[in-house]
Amino acid sequence: MANNNGKKPERDYQQELTDKFIARIEEALASEEKGLKWDKPFVFSPEWPRNSFTGERYRGSNVAILMTEEFADPRWITFNQMQTLSKQTKTPLKLTKGSKASYIQKVIPAYEKDEEGNIKKDANGVAIPVRDENGKEKISFRYYPIFNCSQIEGIEPYVTPTRQIAPIEEVELLSEALQDRTGLTVEHTDQMMPYYAPGKHLVNMPHRHHFKSSEMYAAVLGHELGHSTGPALGRKMDGGFGSESYAKEELVAELTSSFMAVELGVQHNPAMHENIAAYLKSWLQVLKNDKTFISKAATQAGKAVDYQMEHLNAYKEELKLKQERSEKVQLELSRTEQKKKSSAIRA
Repeated sequence: MANNNGKKPERDYQQELTDKFIARIEEALASEEKGLKWDKPFVFSPEWPRNSFTGERYRGSNVAILMTEEFADPRWITFNQMQTLSKQTKTPLKLTKGSKASYIQKVIPAYEKDEEGNIKKDANGVAIPVRDENGKEKISFRYYPIFNCSQIEGIEPYVTPTRQIAPIEEVELLSEALQDRTGLTVEHTDQMMPYYAPGKHLVNMPHRHHFKSSEMYAAVLGHELGHSTGPALGRKMDGGFGSESYAKEELVAELTSSFMAVELGVQHNPAMHENIAAYLKSWLQVLKNDKTFISKAATQAGKAVDYQMEHLNAYKEELKLKQERSEKVQLELSRTEQKKKSSAIRA
C-alpha cells in the first residue's frame, strides 16, 4: 500500500520481530487457557547462527532474529557472498525458487560533522560521536538481506552435530564455574520458588527431586543463572514483581537461558517453568508497549552468554590443568613405588 507520496512505506523490521514474539506468546497463552500443553521454544537453531562465508558468529539482536526463523541450518550468507563462493569453488549455487530473505540489523553510529560534511575527529584522530541530552551516543540501524544455507541449491547440506551431553551435567558445570569464579552462591532448599537475590548474589533452587524431570530442573537453573549475570553487566535488578522492569529482566533471563541452551547443546523449553503463564502475560505487555525491547533484551542476553561462557571455558581449563597435575603426581608416585620395589628385590 502506497502513502500519499506514492511511495511504499518502509518496513519496520523491529516491529516485525516483536510481532513474531507476540504471536508466539499469544499462542502459548491460548493453549494454557484451553488446558493444552504448549512446548514450542522461542529459538529453534541447533547451533549459534553464523555467517557461512566468513565464519563469524552473529551478535546482538541478530541472534534473536535468526534463531526465530525456524531453520535447522545455523549457517547464513548474503547473496553477494553466495556468488563469490560460487566463483571460488567453481560450483553453481543458486537460491531455491520462492526463497525469501531474512533481514539482519547493522548498527550505524552517528558522528559530528563540519560545515563541509566531513566527520570531526578529536586530538587522537578518533571520530567524535553525536550524543543525546543524556550523553549517550546516538546510533541508527540499517537492515540488509541474508539467506539461510538450506535455501541454496548446490551448497553442502548441514550436518547436525552429535552431542552426548546430559543437561544436568552441563548446566551444573556452568553453576560450579559461576560459583567458583564470581562468588555466586547456589543453595538447594525445600522452598519451592526458585529465585535470584541480587543483594546476596545468591540463587535459591528447590532440590532436584521436586522437579518433574532433569530437563525441567536444568531449564529453571539456567534461567536463574541468567539472572545472576545482571549485577556484573549493569542491568537494573530493583523492580518488584508485576512491574515493567521486573518483566524486562525476566525476558532477558529467559533469552539468556535459551541462548545458553543452544551454546551448551542442551534441551530448553520455556514451558518447563511452573509460572510460565504469568511470565508470558508480563512479557506480552512489555512487547506491546515497546517494539524495540526484544532487540534490547537480545543484546543484553548475548552479553550474558559471553560472560557465562568466558567463566565456563576458564573453569574447564582450570579443571583440565588440575587433572593433568594430579595425573602427573600419580605417575611420579607410581614410578617412586616401582623404584622402591626394584631396590627391595635387588637387596
